Amino acid sequence: MLLTSLLRIYLTRSLKPFIFEGGMEEPLAYEALEDLGLYVHIPFCRSICSFCPYCKELYDRAKAEAYRDALLQEIDLVCHTGRTPQKATSLYFGGGTPALMIDDLKAVIDKLKTYFILQDGIGVELHPDDVKDDVLEKLRLAGVTMVSIGVQSFDPECLRKLGRSPEDAAGKIALASTYGFEVIDADLIFAIPG
Repeated sequence: MLLTSLLRIYLTRSLKPFIFEGGMEEPLAYEALEDLGLYVHIPFCRSICSFCPYCKELYDRAKAEAYRDALLQEIDLVCHTGRTPQKATSLYFGGGTPALMIDDLKAVIDKLKTYFILQDGIGVELHPDDVKDDVLEKLRLAGVTMVSIGVQSFDPECLRKLGRSPEDAAGKIALASTYGFEVIDADLIFAIPG
C-alpha cells in the first residue's frame, strides 16, 4: 500500500489523494446530450486491491441487495417514468467487481432499456477470477456484448507486487472468446514498481 501511494505521488506530481467528487449541483439535462453513454458502478469487491482508487467496499450480500433495490429506484427517479426512450451510445458496468452481482445485472439492464435505446452495446468489467463459464453465460443472456478483464499484468512478479495471484490470463481471454462477445479487452497497469 505504501509503495502504491508513493508511486501515485511520483506519477501525479501531487501529494493529494485521488478524490472523486460530485460537481453536479443541478440535475444533468441528459435528454439534450447527443452522445450519451451510461455507466453503472458496482462498488463491491471480494478483497480490496491497494492500487485501486475507486469507490469500493467488501462484498456483503445484504448490502448488495439493498444497493440493487436503491439503484433500480434511482433509475426510475432520474429517468422520469412515461417519457420517450432516449438514445444512448453504450452502457458500461464498472467497479468494484460487477460479477459479484451477476444475478442482478439483467434486472438493471432491463430497467435502463425502458428509458434508453442502447446503440453500441453493453460492457462489463471482470476480475480474472470471474471469467468462468457460468458468469460468461449469464452475461451473454443479459445482452452483454463486451467484457473487460482486469488482467493488470501478464508478469507473475508484477502481479505479486500488486497483491494479485498469478493466473492464466491468456486462458481467461481464450475462454471469454468462446462466448461470442463483440469485444474482449484486457486492462493493464503501467509503471508497476520494478
